[in-house]
This record gives sequence, structure tokens and C-alpha cells, in this order.
Amino acid sequence: MTIRLFAAALLAAAALSASATAQSVYSQVTVYNGSGVAITAVFAGPSSQPDWGHNILDTAQVGSGEDLVVTLSNEDGECFYDLGYDFADGDVFEEYQVDICAANGQRFEITGTSGVK
Repeated sequence: MTIRLFAAALLAAAALSASATAQSVYSQVTVYNGSGVAITAVFAGPSSQPDWGHNILDTAQVGSGEDLVVTLSNEDGECFYDLGYDFADGDVFEEYQVDICAANGQRFEITGTSGVK
């Protein structure tokens, strides 16, 4: 199953956002998992770093129909992050150069058939 994630919507939000400045130390987005498949791991790291870091999920997984709140630090002025998601069915999705500062406070939905809302 091909799953398109919210990262494309994050980039679109960044392009539409007039206030894409880093005024807070943290950026937070909410992702609703409407994919029909559990998310088993989430990795996020500054795009300037070579590795993903550790799994940032607070729970064992994010089931379909559940929200995931992702909070990332932009303390060092780092707004661009690489995001990686692992799914229970073995699918993996990676997105690069996501502007978390521009997407701060927004909610996105992961869907299995119609992409991102």
C-alpha cells in the first residue's frame, strides 16, 4: 500500500504561510492517522544532521483513527527537518527539508486512498 503523508502538506503550508518565522523554541503539528495502518515508529532530525536519531513516539504505535502530536525543537534556529515514518504493514515514508516552523500549530491527516488532507 502506498501511503502519502502529511509532509507534502507541510511544504504547501510553508509556501502559503506569511509568518514562517521561528518565534518559539518548539514547533508542534498534529497528525491524524486515517491510513488504516498503524504507525510503529517516527523519526525526525534536523536536515543539517546526518542521522535520524531515535524513535520519537511516546507510545508503542499510533493506530488508525488516532492523533499523533509531534513536537520538535527549533532552539538553534533549525526549522528544516527530515521526517521518517514506519508502518505496521512494512511501508516506510521519508520526507526531507520539511519547514516545521511554518507548519507550527497545524493539523494534517494521513490517508491511505486519497493522500493528505
